[in-house]
Amino acid sequence: MTTDFSTSTLLCRQLFDRDSFTYTYLLVDTATHEGALIDPVLEQFERDLQYVEELGIELLYVCETHAHADHVTSAGLLRQKTGAKIVFSKDAGIEAIDLALTDGDELKLGNYTIKALATPGHTSGCMSYHVDDKVFTGDTLLIRGCGRTDFQQGDSQQLYDNVIHKLFSLPDNTIVYPAHDYKGRTSSSIGEEKRWNPRLGGGRSASDFIGIMDNLNLDMPKKINEAVPANVAVGVDYNPRRYVHDDFSMTDLHKAWQQLGKNEIIVDNRRVEEFAEGHVPGSRNIPLGTESNHAEELKAYSKVYMYCRSGRRAQTALTNLSLIGLNNLICVSHTGMPNWIAAGYPVER
Repeated sequence: MTTDFSTSTLLCRQLFDRDSFTYTYLLVDTATHEGALIDPVLEQFERDLQYVEELGIELLYVCETHAHADHVTSAGLLRQKTGAKIVFSKDAGIEAIDLALTDGDELKLGNYTIKALATPGHTSGCMSYHVDDKVFTGDTLLIRGCGRTDFQQGDSQQLYDNVIHKLFSLPDNTIVYPAHDYKGRTSSSIGEEKRWNPRLGGGRSASDFIGIMDNLNLDMPKKINEAVPANVAVGVDYNPRRYVHDDFSMTDLHKAWQQLGKNEIIVDNRRVEEFAEGHVPGSRNIPLGTESNHAEELKAYSKVYMYCRSGRRAQTALTNLSLIGLNNLICVSHTGMPNWIAAGYPVER
């Protein structure tokens, strides 16, 4: 199956882990190729990375709805391989992340905006994500159910209030995508859950809901002692920023280009179509996601200068190559080809 990336639509791909019954969501603006993953699972790391690489996605964010107790996240590994920023609720209190969100904060994803909705109750650090006509509710709101409230600072009253006053205030046609489902159901809607959710719908009172939650008598998740500590460490202790040269600009690249040695190369990490529209004269097009295929070739150079449109794809490609042993890389990290053009430097087409 091919994906049309010619127009701006929000691709939403729902992925599944059979062992933990976890849904992972891949969101992509098809015009800009910028993407986000929500609630990735460690055992499915290779699957998710394959989608990112094959579809040419610039993965900006790995968003967690909470610190899960039933599986270990692959967020740290995804940051390691793609340079994506790990996103959590500030109230989760997790230090090894890049963005700590509070209620109402927004993340730009191409032409779309992901809005953070703080929805604690299942745990104290639960966050839902609302974008377009979709809301990703984690364990706060499940299809015809909700997450338990008897561990990780859970609070039944808090969960009830956040569902009733925050999630149920969204338009009825908003699609509900939960973190889990154990009966094969894939999605619901706010309107459906307001009417049919046996715990929270149909006008059920807070006292009725608290009574239900207090009498569930559930066993602890089998992986809680393994998963929660691992997820607090985002699955791996890693800081990809150590590979990035923050002070190297397109002005510096222009100076290097003017005196480029025979054993040096400039690499453009944008898509083929972008490269064709205009690039640094003499640069080599190696789109993000294909850089590992050229590792041996690039090792032969004394210096490899890398750039893209904004610096993000170049940073990601540099991180990936650094992890497999290349130490001859210099990255334009915060600017890119538009800045080169604006400066009036030569452009090759």
